[in-house]
Amino acid sequence: MLERQHQALRPAVAPIDEQPWLEVAEPAPLVERLPSGRLASATAARALARRPRRTKFLPRNVACDPRFAVHNQRRLEWLKKRRTELFEMTGGLSHAVQAMLNAAAWLYAGGDFASELAAETGNLDFFKTAANLTATARTHDMGAWELAVREGEARKAASASASDPLAGFRVKP
Repeated sequence: MLERQHQALRPAVAPIDEQPWLEVAEPAPLVERLPSGRLASATAARALARRPRRTKFLPRNVACDPRFAVHNQRRLEWLKKRRTELFEMTGGLSHAVQAMLNAAAWLYAGGDFASELAAETGNLDFFKTAANLTATARTHDMGAWELAVREGEARKAASASASDPLAGFRVKP
């Protein structure tokens, strides 16, 4: 949902008490194994087959150009550190914030790779591309930070009002 603020459309973040509840699935079944490590029975094999797959929770391992592999590894490290920073700063990260950070990480990696190619070839167009990619990455990163801070303030306000339901009606001295 977008709302108009200061002559621009910006994403609107609903207060924490108006956001949808998470859908909780039943827990993954336990799997019985023999001391040798093999599955104990056909029932155990079916239980293992019903468990969620690793790819549902972890990012895909993207096959990339060998020259980009170093930049991809830096991208993943930067993304993990930046998520940790914002989480510690605000107390939580929404899907929107994480999507913006993911886009920023790809753009930073692409900008570094384009700079490296530009240095190898001396092609000024690659330098321009690198500058555009890193500038866009910075914009995504700052947007993610701003959204995370706003959501953190909304979470604090919602938790304060939940602990004191009359907080909105009290007159401050």
